[in-house]
Amino acid sequence: MGKHLQKLDELAHSVEHNEAKDKRQKKTNASRGPDIGELDDLVLEEDENETIFNRVEFDDNSDETPSLPSVDDVEGRMMKVVLAMEASFRSIRGAEPTPDLFDSLQVKAYGAVTPLNAVAQVVITSPTQANITCFDPETAPSVRDAVRDMGMNFNPLVEEGAVIVPIPRVSAERRKAIVKQLGKTAESTRQRVRRIRRGAQDVVKKGKDGKLGPGISEDDAFRVGKEIDAATEKCILALNDVMEKKEDSVMAV
Repeated sequence: MGKHLQKLDELAHSVEHNEAKDKRQKKTNASRGPDIGELDDLVLEEDENETIFNRVEFDDNSDETPSLPSVDDVEGRMMKVVLAMEASFRSIRGAEPTPDLFDSLQVKAYGAVTPLNAVAQVVITSPTQANITCFDPETAPSVRDAVRDMGMNFNPLVEEGAVIVPIPRVSAERRKAIVKQLGKTAESTRQRVRRIRRGAQDVVKKGKDGKLGPGISEDDAFRVGKEIDAATEKCILALNDVMEKKEDSVMAV
């Protein structure tokens, strides 16, 4: 009996300890301000074919004609990756909120899931508040729920068919953490751009080695290789510019 009571006492103490721990964590979360999106989950979807170019080598018995990669195609794939990163950054607020913060928000309305901008307009009325005017006031509760569940700890209110979103300011410490995470996303995007380059240059190398047939000269392969490197540098510069502008936006006082 004594051991049983001791176990019950230990269990009760454990529950109290966990409850106190949860309270401390909630207090810490509240003091640090709102989340700026789930940064740890800021992973861009990759196209498994984005690094695959012409796999064909010269073969007298093949109906397919080998070719060097199109520089426009290579650059287009790289810029698609950069633009996807830029679009993902829009949902991460800077020091001052902008309507872009709600760009990716989806709302359940009229029996379907639809983008917020199809049912409402966002206006930033002050550095700490956004007003979302619903085209149909009946959709306001759904918009409120979508904003509440978007992962930023907002507590929106419905007032006369509109949704009012208080936006607490973000601490400098939190903004530094955001910039660090954005930097990781930018670096992973650079790696994707470089993998696209590598995939294209692998085909160019075959051209230099004469494996793409007599119709492709070594000079042509060298020229295309240089053009691909120039396109890569251009896209990396564009990526760096996107990152720098976002960092400035997040850290602005």
